[in-house]
Amino acid sequence: MQNKSLEPKQGSVIRQIAAFASSLVRALRIRFDRSPIADLDSLERFLCSRAAYVAQTSLYGYLKARMGRDYVSIFKDEAFAPSLNQAKWSVYAACLSDLVIHACARVAAQGKLPENAASALALHCFDRCVATSFEGTTARAIAPDERVQFARRIERVHWPGIAIGSAAFSSSPARLANASPVSERFRDLDREIVENSVRFRWNDVRQQIARRLDAPGICRDWQRVATTEVAHVPDRS
Repeated sequence: MQNKSLEPKQGSVIRQIAAFASSLVRALRIRFDRSPIADLDSLERFLCSRAAYVAQTSLYGYLKARMGRDYVSIFKDEAFAPSLNQAKWSVYAACLSDLVIHACARVAAQGKLPENAASALALHCFDRCVATSFEGTTARAIAPDERVQFARRIERVHWPGIAIGSAAFSSSPARLANASPVSERFRDLDREIVENSVRFRWNDVRQQIARRLDAPGICRDWQRVATTEVAHVPDRS
């Protein structure tokens, strides 16, 4: 599933809100989906859609709460659109990073993948989600740096340990608190509440992964894809 609604076509905040409402409907369908996540395609759709849902509900929910009744007029202000758009993509990238690592750690633990294979699978999933969901000038501008950050992050991951509990979900709470387009005073004042709100939203996602993940099926599909990718690497000798 591509998350094309993440980028407004003409930079309008109103279009962002309308797109957000549409994405929530799609996310609810996914939330109540009980089908197994049994191959790379279904895993990548789940990662993209759930990361987008957590990012958008967290960001828009916080801004609405902070702005109070003024949020309608502020959201209509076209001067506010670039800041909101930048924050949206930044938070989505952090959510994607956390979720990819958690899901791939679960796959590796249950499917008995070695750590180097887990890292390769995670980087593959992150790259695929970026390719299918990052659209527009803002998204394309931040994508290379987010990819570098993710690659550096997985170099430090202890895959067996991070598969347990909420250990993987460390980037998105801080990113939401730091990237939200509010004053420094509000960032400091709201930090604990904002970070906890993101952590709470991940609970349901983790439960879905625990119920639906077919790690052996994903491992078999990953072995096929990894073998194909290696076979297509040009010989530079």
